[in-house]
Amino acid sequence: MTKRQKLITGFLELAQKEGITLTGVDTIAEHTKISKKTIYNNFGNKEGLVIEALTSFSNNIQQTWAEEWNIIEDKKELVLARFSELEHLINNQQFYGCIFMAACREFSDEQHPLHQLAVKHKQASCIETQKRLTAFGIENSQLAFHIELLYEGLIVKLVAHKDVTLITDTKEILRTLIK
Repeated sequence: MTKRQKLITGFLELAQKEGITLTGVDTIAEHTKISKKTIYNNFGNKEGLVIEALTSFSNNIQQTWAEEWNIIEDKKELVLARFSELEHLINNQQFYGCIFMAACREFSDEQHPLHQLAVKHKQASCIETQKRLTAFGIENSQLAFHIELLYEGLIVKLVAHKDVTLITDTKEILRTLIK
């Protein structure tokens, strides 16, 4: 792993737990054992690191979505896959909420590049949900929007109560909606 990639990974590990604004350059340098000078040389400033890290994270998530099309044959389960991923994160104590929601909250100015990046990721998520519904035979963009609302609401609930039954219950609601 290159120093650049180690910094991105280290930042994401810290920011998901502590928040973006609370994850300072000193903390990143200490966590990754890479100097602040190297951070500045590679990214210009913390914001440059954050933008590249969130862009990379979004791209990785979207790559996972693309791979799921080849792995998950049951189209209903393909629609539910993101909810299953939340189960995995909760069960492995790796769930910290959504870093893209955090970006929107911490950078609330809609013109800020980090806010726009987060919104773009959320739009990609909705588009992916619509594609999966279409593959299942449902051409209803309103349903895709409602599934996204359920997903985002579930994430908020899971931040407060890391209870996997919340996910199970939501998946049952979705199974009913997409029959």
